[in-house]
Formats: sequence, structure tokens, C-alpha cells
Amino acid sequence: MDQEDFIMEEENLEEKDSSEDEEKVSKVRKLSKNRRQRRLKDEIVHNFIPLHTIADEKDLAELSLKNIFVEKLPLILITDSALRHLEVKVGDVIKIKRKNEIIGDVYYYRRVVADE
Repeated sequence: MDQEDFIMEEENLEEKDSSEDEEKVSKVRKLSKNRRQRRLKDEIVHNFIPLHTIADEKDLAELSLKNIFVEKLPLILITDSALRHLEVKVGDVIKIKRKNEIIGDVYYYRRVVADE
């Protein structure tokens, strides 16, 4: 094997190593992303945290029929940990579903405000 062949073979090995390293890094990143998502999901699906969703137009219409104004709703901070899984913005209305052993599901509404 002459000098040129040796250099070319060495470069090929370096390329393989770098592509394998990139593959390993990619796998690690995917694993850590999946773990973060699973951990976040586990935080949200908890017995003591009621289900939080963004209220749709139908829910807001029901509130207005009951003479409940969005401006008068209790507040919830945008940084609240129960809202992490939602893509909320200031002014959104959050529908909170709490379970009651006697009367079933009870819904509460909160208006999202900025953390000041």
C-alpha cells in the first residue's frame, strides 16, 4: 500500500467515524426529546391536576348565555404548570374539568393573563 492509498483509506475511516458520531448524537437527541415529552405528559396526567383545555367558541357562547363575561372570569397565569402542554396566549379562556363524586364532571373557566 502506497502513501496515497493510505491517506485515502484514513479519510474514509474519518468520514465513517463522523457519520457514525452524528448518528449517535441524533439518536441521543431523539431519546432525550422523547423522555422530556413523556415526563411532561406524566406531569399533566396526574390525579390531582384536573384536565385543562382551551375553551372553544361553543363554550364561550354558553358562558355568554348565562350572562358570564370573559372579562369577569377568575384569572390564571400563562406560566401555570397545568398550561405547559397547551399553546395558550394571553386572553384565552381555559376550561377546567374537575370530577365530583356526587354530581359528576364540573367545569370551571379561567382567563389567561401574563405573568407580571
